[in-house]
Amino acid sequence: MKNIILSVILLFLTHKSYSCSCKHSTIKYGFEHSDIIFTGKVVKINAGKIIDSIPSSTEKGKFYIKETSRIEFVFKIIKFIKGKEKPEFITVVTTGGGADCGNYFELNSEHLVYSYKTDIKLSSFDGNEKVDPYYSTSLCTRTKKLKMVKKSEINKLKRLNRRIQ
Repeated sequence: MKNIILSVILLFLTHKSYSCSCKHSTIKYGFEHSDIIFTGKVVKINAGKIIDSIPSSTEKGKFYIKETSRIEFVFKIIKFIKGKEKPEFITVVTTGGGADCGNYFELNSEHLVYSYKTDIKLSSFDGNEKVDPYYSTSLCTRTKKLKMVKKSEINKLKRLNRRIQ
């Protein structure tokens, strides 16, 4: 009984928090909302941190310092499915996973990657800070390990791509 009361109290004491929440997307939706789609193998990982200041939501003029991961995953392209560019290698930048919706890829792992081009600073909360354009992906795309991809998904992506060419 003591644990139940404690659980109820803790439930009412929780603060609003933000985490990754995505709706399930179809292959067509993933295709339409990606600038490039490819299969590739991670050949290099460049990990770093971004230090950013975040304005307080309660105190005017007060800022907090936040450290955010910025990880560049270099992929050797196996097969390009969608996109005008067809380089041998491509770098995809993300935060590395967790509640912020970033992906993390292991070195030498192979993936189907749905990626989009963005120019919003990786750690920007209001979307107003612009940087040089880069490719990114998130847990909310259909990106997954290549061994988890059904052949029917690749075939549907190829059909969708033929329609726009």
